[in-house]
Amino acid sequence: MSITWYRGIAVGVDGSEESLSALDWAAHAADVHEARLTVVATHATPATPVPGFGDSTRDNRDEAFRAARAARARLGERRPGGRDVEVVVLPGTAAHVLSQRSRTCDLVVVGRRGLDALDRMLLGSTSSALAASSPGAVVVVPTGATTGDPRRIRVGIARDDEPDVLGTGFAEAAARGCPLEVVHVTGTDPISSVLYQADPVAATWHEAARAEVADQVARWSEKYPQVTWTTAIRRGDPAGTLLEDLAPDDLVVMGGRRHPTVLGRMLRSVPDAVLRAAPCPVLVVHARRPVR
Repeated sequence: MSITWYRGIAVGVDGSEESLSALDWAAHAADVHEARLTVVATHATPATPVPGFGDSTRDNRDEAFRAARAARARLGERRPGGRDVEVVVLPGTAAHVLSQRSRTCDLVVVGRRGLDALDRMLLGSTSSALAASSPGAVVVVPTGATTGDPRRIRVGIARDDEPDVLGTGFAEAAARGCPLEVVHVTGTDPISSVLYQADPVAATWHEAARAEVADQVARWSEKYPQVTWTTAIRRGDPAGTLLEDLAPDDLVVMGGRRHPTVLGRMLRSVPDAVLRAAPCPVLVVHARRPVR
């Protein structure tokens, strides 16, 4: 897997501090990967003209252009990735426009606002909607997260993940010069916990899972020998385990499955739960496959 991202990075901005932090993270990632950076501001537009909503549409468009100018001012004379920055203002919701962009770029980056749990369940957010529906990789940068290189990358892998998840973790660790921690979590409940302790077959399966993960990691380590890595097989709640002892200067890499946004939030998918609570940037790698 190449460390250079030839198809570029797109970052969504709306003028908020959260989106400008996402811009800082994306600009640094563009430098690391020698990638072209595209800044995207959007404005909602009704599908058909609605009487009395003309002023609102103009206000939304003007706000999007202000966000674009703020992003340009934030970057100043910088040329992330050694390339000129493209700044575009497009009609549509941010989640939809950026999801479409993810089809033609390597990564889409957005900020995360501090909505409470009820707001996020009922209203959602651009970050959770994009992570749920995007066909490509997405990074969500929460308020207060470090926008430079992380001190550690934690990769959460499942047995049915695509190789891209682990490969992305290794590629990022190599590019950022930081250690990699690979975590595989098996779900549990009170009944299975008791059975697990008493069942030698379950213990044998646990060791088999450890060996399988170690084998996958070893294969990627051959491609990235400069990366220092550790593995851990843990039992418990996957989201809670992946969130354990995270700090703003970490980076989490995990796989995602595309699904309807509301359904994903209501079922509390592991990627969505981690995105909602992580204090650090989270990179969700989607398998590029058709959605049923």
